[in-house]
Amino acid sequence: METQKILNHKKILFLAPKFFGYEQKIKSKMEAMGAIVDFYDARSVTKSIDRAILKISPVFFKKITKEYFNNILNKCKNTNYDYIFIVKCDMISEDILKQFRNTFNNAKFCLYLWDSVANIPGVSHKFKYFDRVLSFDRFDSNFYNSIIFRPLFYLDEFQNVVNRVENFKYDISFCGTIHSDRYKIVKKIKEFCITNNLKSYNFLYLQSEFIFKFYKMIKKEFSGAKMIDFSFSNLSANEISNIVKDSRIVLDMQHPKQTGLTMRTIEMLGMNKKLITTNYDIVNYDFYNPQNIFVIDRENIKIDKEFFLSSYQPLDQVIYDKYSIENWLSDIFSETNRTEDI
Repeated sequence: METQKILNHKKILFLAPKFFGYEQKIKSKMEAMGAIVDFYDARSVTKSIDRAILKISPVFFKKITKEYFNNILNKCKNTNYDYIFIVKCDMISEDILKQFRNTFNNAKFCLYLWDSVANIPGVSHKFKYFDRVLSFDRFDSNFYNSIIFRPLFYLDEFQNVVNRVENFKYDISFCGTIHSDRYKIVKKIKEFCITNNLKSYNFLYLQSEFIFKFYKMIKKEFSGAKMIDFSFSNLSANEISNIVKDSRIVLDMQHPKQTGLTMRTIEMLGMNKKLITTNYDIVNYDFYNPQNIFVIDRENIKIDKEFFLSSYQPLDQVIYDKYSIENWLSDIFSETNRTEDI
């Protein structure tokens, strides 16, 4: 199936959480592939403090959420969509999904999970409302018969970047949101770099100053942290790409409750970049090469300095093509349930 034709002239209602601009990149790529796309944020509240409350007690925002999705339905009810494409579906209730199915009864409903089922309360009960469910999590796809395994993608700006052999600005870099044990790991990697005379760069994103103050109260590793070390506004994909270009190696840390590979992991594949990661499951993927990927134990970090001295080993072009955003979208909207070996 030709990737450029699968979405040609298709009408898509796209609901996804706003996440570092990736939702707009996905929308733009679908449109470049010929689709007509209406996008709406899949979350009814956008302020970080409200989202935190929403996760703890969704009932608090039940009325707001119902009104939010009813407004979307009223705006879109007269459009004859071919697909309703939803990412994650953490804030969309079963009642709302029933309304969408009744309103768009000729559309094919597709769900993609870029988080593990264990991190999305109640999502498994929603699978029955979808014609097609895909996930980045290999373990979830093995456990749930209804889930098709499909890893994430890299954007076009992360594609086919030629590595410079010398003169990298940084030996290792990390750009990401600080959650779980990430800050503790970042600090240990920074200490390793100082000890071994290596240059490191860290862009540490927090949703708000409130989150920083909260972490200062509850997390031991934040005891000496300074607010100036963190950013409360995120980077664009282009800005991240430029930092990665200047880096010999990129650090990746998945959430402790996740087993699927992060977006950053797949982006590094597209950019021909070496990776240090906490995700042990990466050894089961077709692009794994110990010359390019070094796995660390997040509880007992040990790194071989020799990994910093060796060059990246290029892979077969078929593998690079497989993880492009175009092929990811083609698999989302495929008419078959065939899953390629990973």
